[in-house]
Amino acid sequence: MSALVVEVDGRVLRLEGKQVYRIGRAIEADVVLTAGSVSRQHAELQASDYGWVLVDNGSQFGTYVDDERVTEYPIERRVTVRCGPPAPGATLAIIPAEEYDVAAATPVAPAAPPATPSSPAAPSYVVDEATRPPFPVAPAPSMPPSMPPSMPPSMPPPATPPMGTPSPWAPPAGVPVPSAPAPGARPAAAPGLPPAISGNDATQILAMPRPSGPPGAGPAPRTGPDLLLVAEGREHRFRHPTPITVGRRSDCTVVIGDPACSRVHGRIDPVPGGWTYTNLSNEGTFHDGRRVTTTRFDERLGLRLGHPVAGPELTLVPILSAAEEERRIARRRLGRRLAILGGIAAALLLVAGAIGVAFLVGRDEPVRRDGGGTDVLEAAKAATVKITADSHSLDDPSSTGTYHGSGSIIRSDGLILTNAHVAEPEAPGLAEKYGDEVRIANPDYLLISLTDGMTDTNAPAAYRARVVEADGNLDAAVVQIYAQADGKPLDGKLDLPTVPIGSSGDLRAGDSVKVLGFPAVAGDGKSITVTTGVISTVLDDPDLGPRSELDTDARIAPGNSGGMAINEDGELIGIPTSLFADEGSTVTSGRIRSIDTVKDLIEKAEAETD
Repeated sequence: MSALVVEVDGRVLRLEGKQVYRIGRAIEADVVLTAGSVSRQHAELQASDYGWVLVDNGSQFGTYVDDERVTEYPIERRVTVRCGPPAPGATLAIIPAEEYDVAAATPVAPAAPPATPSSPAAPSYVVDEATRPPFPVAPAPSMPPSMPPSMPPSMPPPATPPMGTPSPWAPPAGVPVPSAPAPGARPAAAPGLPPAISGNDATQILAMPRPSGPPGAGPAPRTGPDLLLVAEGREHRFRHPTPITVGRRSDCTVVIGDPACSRVHGRIDPVPGGWTYTNLSNEGTFHDGRRVTTTRFDERLGLRLGHPVAGPELTLVPILSAAEEERRIARRRLGRRLAILGGIAAALLLVAGAIGVAFLVGRDEPVRRDGGGTDVLEAAKAATVKITADSHSLDDPSSTGTYHGSGSIIRSDGLILTNAHVAEPEAPGLAEKYGDEVRIANPDYLLISLTDGMTDTNAPAAYRARVVEADGNLDAAVVQIYAQADGKPLDGKLDLPTVPIGSSGDLRAGDSVKVLGFPAVAGDGKSITVTTGVISTVLDDPDLGPRSELDTDARIAPGNSGGMAINEDGELIGIPTSLFADEGSTVTSGRIRSIDTVKDLIEKAEAETD
């Protein structure tokens, strides 16, 4: 398949090597257009057996080739494409590479001197990168004849309909057409190019103010990451260092219509390496319910304007390059992992954090592999999963990290039993049960890793799961797999190995028990562990009723939380939940939530997911 050349916003892009190229306003598009009326995924260039085809993706305002609206259009020659109404940043030219290369190699005659304009020309726009907003610069001088013909113009002008053809974007008869603002002047209404369109989730792409300095001088150099600002469902992108104001006044950089917002509510100033938000309102700005006066940020920051709960949301996201973002995430995961540990009366939650608080009581007991016990144990291991999640501290949202626990597959379509403090750390009742020394937020989703039966290690995360039911008083939760690990839909119906649910009602002291899970003692939970022991005693929790908790001498460590406790028949009899130590004693014992205590929760979750 031959290549294509695209001219857009003063840039020349050569497209080759892929079957599909996306055109739109989304930052991940292959060809990024900046007009607010362009849809995020507006159109595509698709390779077919007969050549390249331009395909409209059902955009709201349509795709036009030479001013005619099209759904599909074969690219056989140079064409001018407009996405939506005529506007800066809505037009591109698509040329077959052969045609472009021939034209580039053909000498051109000197250009005629430009006619003297009767009125000042509006500034042209250039984009220095595909993902950066346009900024106005002084009109470029005429191209000298000696300049290579392959050099693109600053920006192709928007296509206009032929004479006598009514434009679908023309105003009704009798409605005065507003005059164009003087070069560099701010529009009288909400800023942005173009103004917001009712009913469209338009992204406002704001131009950087004209830099001061001699004519033709470039923009001020970047000294930090660019900024993505989201307000009232719209995205605004700013190039660092652009000062930004937020408020109800029409001359603010970002205009917010919510009456809870003050006329000039806040200011966002660029600083080396990041940005600073300053509150300018008597009503206040709030972050996680706390009033903010001035705060510096170099990663995502969510604010409420005028009210800690009901005020309009303002989200500020510094935009780093993909490589920088990956490095920052890696540093954060290595340097600031959460230890999900704490409690009262020496009780410890068993979620493994990277700080590595664990109680090493001894080596795992060897597992017998003779007779039918091998098959029972192998089946139980196959149904044990590792659960991983990213979260942050509720007391300090900048303190983020990754934690992990364990779970048991109880239904083949991906229904999993685990602890509430693994799946939903904010579940009501957990703080009362274990204390609130360490409080973390509910994760957006849980990553599920299956057990590799050949190596007894957890495979890379395969699925995402969400909470179906959680009870903080029981410290139990049921989650359901709903997507692949990358968020894509599942490929058909799941058929996962499961563990049969037994009964804890007849258990007695001295009965055998095996505990399975992914504790941190096994290389940060990389391998499944199996520990054996006996039921030391059956306990009555005053809040949960008789026989609701089992005490065992089988080793339990952080990371076992939510895993599997089975009897000799391989039946699930409980959930490893916590460690307990008598005050003043170094001896610890493991606590298992009895399976009979959580059966009502399981039945409720099964009914909701049938």
